[in-house]
Amino acid sequence: MDLQAEKLNILQTIMNTTDEGLIMDVKAVLFDRKVDWFDELSDEQQKDVLDGLAEADRGETIPHAEVVKLFGRWGLK
Repeated sequence: MDLQAEKLNILQTIMNTTDEGLIMDVKAVLFDRKVDWFDELSDEQQKDVLDGLAEADRGETIPHAEVVKLFGRWGLK
């Protein structure tokens, strides 16, 4: 894909439209877009999260009660 050509095509479409709804939609996409917290993590942090999710999918988790006992031994509740 030629990114510059795509951008020019989009700009031309926006400049030639009389569809106010389209303009409002484009504005919302550009200015109201929320950044996903995951995208702000470092590569290593993203890998850790994905590894953890994969472990959970495989059932490799620790029951909550066991975690509470473990942290209780360290004085954490």
